[in-house]
Amino acid sequence: MSVYTDSRSRPGAKGTNDTNDRTTFLTEFGGMVLKACDEVMNYDSMRWTKQITQGKADTFPVIGRKRDGQEHEPGELILGGKIDHDEVAISLDKMIVDSVFIAEIDELMLHYSIQEPYANQLGQSLGSITDKRIAIMHILASRGASIHQDAGNLPVPGYYWAADLKTNAAKLEEAHYAASLYARQNDMSGEPWKSMLPHQQVLLLARYTGIEGGPVSTGSANRAQGTVGPLGGIQPNGTNHIPNVNITTGNTKYRGNFSTTVGHISNRMAVGTLERRGLRMNMVDQKDRLGTLIIASMLNGHGTLRNECSIELRTDAISVRIPTKPAGCSDLMPAITPKRSRPPARSEGGR
Repeated sequence: MSVYTDSRSRPGAKGTNDTNDRTTFLTEFGGMVLKACDEVMNYDSMRWTKQITQGKADTFPVIGRKRDGQEHEPGELILGGKIDHDEVAISLDKMIVDSVFIAEIDELMLHYSIQEPYANQLGQSLGSITDKRIAIMHILASRGASIHQDAGNLPVPGYYWAADLKTNAAKLEEAHYAASLYARQNDMSGEPWKSMLPHQQVLLLARYTGIEGGPVSTGSANRAQGTVGPLGGIQPNGTNHIPNVNITTGNTKYRGNFSTTVGHISNRMAVGTLERRGLRMNMVDQKDRLGTLIIASMLNGHGTLRNECSIELRTDAISVRIPTKPAGCSDLMPAITPKRSRPPARSEGGR
């Protein structure tokens, strides 16, 4: 330090005693990253989150059902009953990080700000990774067995399949009604159900007008805006984070063959997230490289909770598994009966 450096303004320092020239810059940059992360995430409301301050794993309680209500005879002693409990352990994953290096010479010669676009890219990167992992867990939940199924009287997880599900809007609509029926028949109305689909399938639903002769209602679909309302009480949502390939590398618990997966219909009880530390930003001067390294990181882990709270939508059947299907085709007939064209009238002479 010298009289020359002491006399300079330090807009990045916080107060006169701050030795870091980039404190306020990092705070603003970190806020931008966090905002970008939140904006790209579609699954933030599709998980049950538990915060921890220490350790590498924790348990989530799973409470069974009780359906033993009966009439009481006067004078009979009421003994009470039991409700079965279980728990699911979820462990933290490795730290997820992304970073960018800015060379000092580039920073000096730039005539435009790169702070916001770089923040957006880092935030979207971490948000996308988190979303994809939660989406995988929703699908794996549907493929699993119910926790404590026999003792807790919990329903068997289901799935819906149709070979042309990706391109047939009527089948996508039917899948929503089948899931709605499954949830209602099993008294699973505590948490709202949502469907998560690729944008292509949501747009297909938005322009779906049914068969020839009369439109079929698909909720409050808007062809002009490319949006669709609830189907059977379940709101479809578009996302880019549905897995669609066979994942054989990376963290073992996120592996699986998702090549026939289209989407899923779930509520947030299907997946749990263990949160140890949220998004953190670090900005490190690397003098030996004449530049600055910016690192974004977070520490969490995900796992399945209530497997019966998720229904996978796919294009093929799973052996030894009963798919979630509507009670009958007549249960899903549109409210407006399609008009059939009448045969041409024949003249008396033609009889």
